[in-house]
Amino acid sequence: MHNAFGFKTRQKSFQRILGLTCILFLIVFKTGCAKQSASNQAPQSASTSANANQGEQSAAKPIYAQENLKGDIERISLALSMARDSATQNKWQEAASTLRGAKSQIDTALSRKPRLQEEFEALKVAIDRTVPLVENGAKEADAKIAELQTRIIAIKTNTY
Repeated sequence: MHNAFGFKTRQKSFQRILGLTCILFLIVFKTGCAKQSASNQAPQSASTSANANQGEQSAAKPIYAQENLKGDIERISLALSMARDSATQNKWQEAASTLRGAKSQIDTALSRKPRLQEEFEALKVAIDRTVPLVENGAKEADAKIAELQTRIIAIKTNTY
């Protein structure tokens, strides 16, 4: 069928739909691009308010840097992981030293009176038994450190 100007009506309808679709696409595209990207936005200061509470400040720190039980657990876990890496590389004295550092972190955690105090004490005793094995480069040292890691993961799971 032809209209008064000699065009087919289907073709005209198709062109209108296509035109409206293009216009809508451009509007959506421009709206999406109107917001600045994160790299172009002005940097915000970490502490914009003088009365920022302690919770907001501790949330800005990584967990292992926080002075609370979760931070202690993360530091213990990190120390055990580092000790295992050192033992794998046959750096036995470094591994033993790192285990002693983990033990001091356990003392810090125990000073916070956690509800899992027995588990921390057991981990501390297990470290005491593992250190001589690591210092001597015993074959079972890696397995013992893996056991220590399993213990701290259990503590972490029960704490969080």
